[in-house]
Amino acid sequence: MGPRSSAIVRLGLLVVALAVGTVWVRPSNNDSIVVDVRFVERAEEAGCRNVHTMVHLNDVFENVMPWLSSVGAAAAAGDYDDDGYADLYVTNSGRGDRNVLYHNRGDGTFEDVTDLAGVGCGNATGGSMHAVWGDIDNDGDLDLYVAKWGEPNQLFRNNGDGTFVDVSAFSGTDYWGYTNGATFLDYDRDGRLDLLVGNYFAEEVVDPDTGQRVRNDLWNPVTTRVMHETFTHADNGGRNVLYRNLGDGTFEDRTKAVGLNFTGWTLAVGSGDLNNDGWPDLYLANDFGPDELYLNTGATEDPPRFRLIIDPAGHPGIGNDWWKGMNVDMGDVNNDGYLDIYVTNVFEARYKTDEGNMLWLNVADPKFPGGRGFRNVAQASGAFDGGWGWGGKFADFNNDGLLDIYTVNGFVTGSPKRNYWYQIQEMVTQTKNQTVDARDWPVMEDRDLSGRERGRLFIQLKPRPSELEETALTFTEAAGSAGIVDRYNGRGIALADFNLDGRMDMYVANQGAPGCYYVNVSNDGSASTSNAYLRLKLRGRPDAPVLIGNRHFASTADAVGARVTVETDGAVQIREVQGGMGFASQSEHTVHFGVPRSESLQRITIWWPSGRQQVVEGNEARAMLNRTSIIEEAVAEVARP
Repeated sequence: MGPRSSAIVRLGLLVVALAVGTVWVRPSNNDSIVVDVRFVERAEEAGCRNVHTMVHLNDVFENVMPWLSSVGAAAAAGDYDDDGYADLYVTNSGRGDRNVLYHNRGDGTFEDVTDLAGVGCGNATGGSMHAVWGDIDNDGDLDLYVAKWGEPNQLFRNNGDGTFVDVSAFSGTDYWGYTNGATFLDYDRDGRLDLLVGNYFAEEVVDPDTGQRVRNDLWNPVTTRVMHETFTHADNGGRNVLYRNLGDGTFEDRTKAVGLNFTGWTLAVGSGDLNNDGWPDLYLANDFGPDELYLNTGATEDPPRFRLIIDPAGHPGIGNDWWKGMNVDMGDVNNDGYLDIYVTNVFEARYKTDEGNMLWLNVADPKFPGGRGFRNVAQASGAFDGGWGWGGKFADFNNDGLLDIYTVNGFVTGSPKRNYWYQIQEMVTQTKNQTVDARDWPVMEDRDLSGRERGRLFIQLKPRPSELEETALTFTEAAGSAGIVDRYNGRGIALADFNLDGRMDMYVANQGAPGCYYVNVSNDGSASTSNAYLRLKLRGRPDAPVLIGNRHFASTADAVGARVTVETDGAVQIREVQGGMGFASQSEHTVHFGVPRSESLQRITIWWPSGRQQVVEGNEARAMLNRTSIIEEAVAEVARP
């Protein structure tokens, strides 16, 4: 049998296997279900239609350039001027192209204030990839961290007058490498915002001419051996960095001291209290290898560290994560008082059906440390098929008290008649899954790789009485009927109630394409048909620490890590103030709840990182409905460990 015949046989076997896989994994179709969610795309009229520009690396990588330049479109929502309206920062990745800060005017439109603010960056030697807002100096306004490829990351301190100053070098956060993920958190609960940076390519490579380790500059490379070693267990990526805030404007690198040593290909980082012990834990979504789950040891150790969780089958993380974590978001999807995790992945009905998005439900499991484990219910619930997934976010889009999921997808848009999937399979076979040298990759040219896909809007359906088990979640995919019809390659998602009408809107950053601003017009805001909502903007008191035992605890000014519990008749919802979560994504700091019946709201409880508990009940709580309320930490409240 000749080479051509062998190739035909292999292709035939592949098609058969994938066809069988498609039948097995495809979730049930809920097209007959009508959901009450509707969006209208208004980026052009609102003045926030940024067209993302892409990185272009050295020409030695031209054969695989569409793959290498497939990331960089990010979006971050944050109210930097504290006027009550969420503003928007979006990235561009082309050499010399600036990022854009859109100021929310409050009338449904945005203005470009980048030059006035001084946060354009410019990509002088590299390319912007991500950005997150956080109040690093506890002065009451949000500062900005911009993550880069091929040039130092930048930290901009907010001057409080609409301008920013670059404090990257002074602060010590000017990491050089290939950052794709970043989040602010207060991992030691000292009232100062720390920073976790997740990196993709390695910082250094071996120069084949000298045998020495040198900077891995993809614009001026010394080697083409820069890719992941395998598609499944690669550990030759960039080192992640945890910066501890010292409170004097500077940060120290505490990465090794806290136990974060793996060098995977990290695309997204997330933080939240997963085991309800009051301490923020970590989930790292890694490409080409296992994701990582770390539990914070602060409840038993001082200073706190992070302990890598190995599941009962010996996998790092929380189970078989299918080797390509692209996104992480946390939310209590079944309202049981524990945060669950949504991770996007790769699914292609014709070529790749053994993977797919993962909805990790946080469940009681004595085999896991602390008695809590995770069960992937994505396929059973209908939140599995996300295409070639990137950003994915939890939100209650119809204010029914149940979290929904929006996820974007699409990798490389090329000729529909020329597909790159077969070339990937051939490469994996020929190189025995050794893919580190970019020269071994087949030429992509104008081939398509899961382009032209529509995003997925998974609306959670109310459980029927017979479906009250903890895993009985049901989603219906409703993007098309909800008006989300673009077929760009989506990357980052910024969620916020940008127009303060009580409905969560979305800005989507698209790779090499115009961004989309989806305004939520569900029910048209009619009081007779709309559910109520509750929006809380929390302000911590870092100046009022709490002494518990021999340790001092405090909340950051922007209250990152604070948890809010909302109790209604027969239901409990939780939210945490996030410091940036999701692939190239950040949502507003304000926490948003849907409340189907106003009279059902009984109690609001806030657990501050300082340990204080603050309760608002009855009519006082119900008076906060259908508006945004600012709650400052009450320093007289009783604290918990």
